[in-house]
Amino acid sequence: MAQNAGNAKNILVGASPLFISNIDSTTSGYATYENSEPGTTNASAFATGVSYTDTLNSKDSGTFYYRNVGFTNNGLQITYNPTYDSVTVDQLLDTAKLFKSAMEVMIATEMSEGTLENVLVIFGQPDDPANNAAITQNNTIISSGTGTSEKRTLGLAAGALGIAPTERQLIAVGESPTTTGSQTERVYYARRVLSVQQSQFTLARSAPTTFPVTFRLLPTAMSGYEGQEYGKIIDRVLVV
Repeated sequence: MAQNAGNAKNILVGASPLFISNIDSTTSGYATYENSEPGTTNASAFATGVSYTDTLNSKDSGTFYYRNVGFTNNGLQITYNPTYDSVTVDQLLDTAKLFKSAMEVMIATEMSEGTLENVLVIFGQPDDPANNAAITQNNTIISSGTGTSEKRTLGLAAGALGIAPTERQLIAVGESPTTTGSQTERVYYARRVLSVQQSQFTLARSAPTTFPVTFRLLPTAMSGYEGQEYGKIIDRVLVV
């Protein structure tokens, strides 16, 4: 006799489209766009019966928007890594108490499309579309010329001592546990992501070039986001 021990509809399969905010929304004078959560005006509102992937793809211009990074490899890896320290006492042979002393949250993926926009994000450089003529100051991608004289340039900036790292926002849309008879999706949102780890890619003779990147998530201290400082995970029903 079969046991009713689980629900296969709760098993998640499949990679997630990945979206990165097009600008450094906290350290380049764009505080207006901080905490642009899914469903807000800045990010785009949820539309009934429409996947949020389609919603984000349709808003791909303006001062602030979320840019689809294109194809990825090996999916999206989310790491939630708390550190606990212990208290020991003479009367016990084991730990008497644990307390959280540190926290680290990471998101890693491999981008398969080697666009200059993706390389800029992987290298953790800022992009300021309001001042895109000053590549030496803002490290933006500069377009010039037309036809055979057209070129796009990404400066590899050295930075400066004490400069603030580039912070972006991240949204991923994937599968969620399926409610019986309904079409659903899960939206992941990270408020502050920084590319702070080593990244390398290889131009090989017989293998595709992928662009690995690991984002460190930082919490916000802004009032109103208690309990969701790093971001949030939203399960939504598209079609009942």
